[in-house]
Amino acid sequence: MWARQVIAEHDAAGREKRSGGGDNNNKPDEVKSEWEDDIFPRQKDRRRVEFAILRSLRMLLPVYSTLAVCFLACHIAREAILPTDIYKWAMEGKIPYLAVFTEVDRLLGSSRQLHDCPLDAGQLFRPVRVIGAWQLEASAGSIAQRVGLRLPSVNFYAISQRCLKDLSLPVDKILPQACRIYEWATPAELWLSSNPARVPTRVYVMAILVVTLRVLYNINSQGIWEKICEEGRNTGRSDPDANAPTFKKLDDSNSEEFGMRELLCAIADAYEKIIVSHDYLSDLQSYLKYCKEVIFTGITVSTEKEHLIEIFSDMYKAREYHSSCVAQSLLPTTKYLDGYDIAFQDDNPKEHVKSQSQGTEETTITKGVNKRYRDGTFVEASCTSSSSGHDPMQILVSEMQDHGFHYMPPRKPRKSDGYLRYRRRRLSVGFMYVAHADYYMLLRAFAKLAEIDARIMHISVLKLERGLACIEDRIERSLNTLQNLSSRTRDELRSVSD
Repeated sequence: MWARQVIAEHDAAGREKRSGGGDNNNKPDEVKSEWEDDIFPRQKDRRRVEFAILRSLRMLLPVYSTLAVCFLACHIAREAILPTDIYKWAMEGKIPYLAVFTEVDRLLGSSRQLHDCPLDAGQLFRPVRVIGAWQLEASAGSIAQRVGLRLPSVNFYAISQRCLKDLSLPVDKILPQACRIYEWATPAELWLSSNPARVPTRVYVMAILVVTLRVLYNINSQGIWEKICEEGRNTGRSDPDANAPTFKKLDDSNSEEFGMRELLCAIADAYEKIIVSHDYLSDLQSYLKYCKEVIFTGITVSTEKEHLIEIFSDMYKAREYHSSCVAQSLLPTTKYLDGYDIAFQDDNPKEHVKSQSQGTEETTITKGVNKRYRDGTFVEASCTSSSSGHDPMQILVSEMQDHGFHYMPPRKPRKSDGYLRYRRRRLSVGFMYVAHADYYMLLRAFAKLAEIDARIMHISVLKLERGLACIEDRIERSLNTLQNLSSRTRDELRSVSD
């Protein structure tokens, strides 16, 4: 009945389009009588029906569902596999997704001839696109919900251990404390969801690690990173890494500050080494060349398809040339952007170029980083070189502005440095995110590792902190109630004894 229903709906839609949207109350009866004898119509309409069935198949069971099932299987098996891994492996051809239709065509060749299937394996199983990591996790949650799977939470221990190793942080010291926060709070965001607007689970794993590091190392705007950058400027070395952050050994009285210095320097070094993109993903031509040489090795195409590929390539080159010409014509206007603050929407980051005046006659354009957005995710393709001759602190402040953050100077020394909680400030055009340099160093490293925008990482940390604060308030109220109850009971027993 599925094939008959598809053909009926397709024919009814075409008839409605031809009639200009007239009355269609009697469409099902007319269509049923027309296709009663045979599913397929006459030979001249056969191609139209084939595409109608193909379009219905792609809507009912999209090809990218195979990627979601792969991630779902890894999730149930408690493997430390993230949606970003599935996406990267699919793009690199390390899992049989982009070119799997060639293998399907080889395996189903004889059966397809037997049943006289009019559609080849390339039309049926060739993916149109590779969905991003955000949508991949939502698709996996939707499939689990449809089939009624009772999913566990993410394997927090394995994923956290992997993240700490990627950042070269002490696992034995940090992971037990992070597991305590996880077991204490157990946020609902660590379970898969079919809601495509919800923040991915890996982000909340990173948020717990950020809170753990802040608690263990007392990262609360003491200005440690500013001191590190100041010491780097005072050294005045002439080697290429002269502006790289360094730290010196402290005495035992400043052991806590020494731990913070070690942490921030390790985070900064690991941030530079995180690779989230490859050279062949820099532009379309490089990726097409990579696909031809690696993913689709040995696949031959017909002369018509080869000619069509050449036409599309010429169109892309012409459009790329036109875009470069327009960009060159707009370059002189960038000097008027000096001092202009751009406020971002909350969940709509945009790429921009901010120019800063470096002297009376010289104007330098801070390019920041290359950004790629995959359904909400954020990727930094390159970092600002430490050998560019600029002050590392100025580079960090400029990077914070590019990512929608407002830099806050260190707090004055206090007798009691409690845990500092940040807030977002609502503006007329969106939100303003404020942060100190020490905290932002943690934030950007974990955001880059999760391949997510730093502001989304910050929002997740704020949400986790609010949840922990609510738990602490409930515990405090409960303890106060128990204390009052016990004191009242003692008073009553004392009066009875008297």
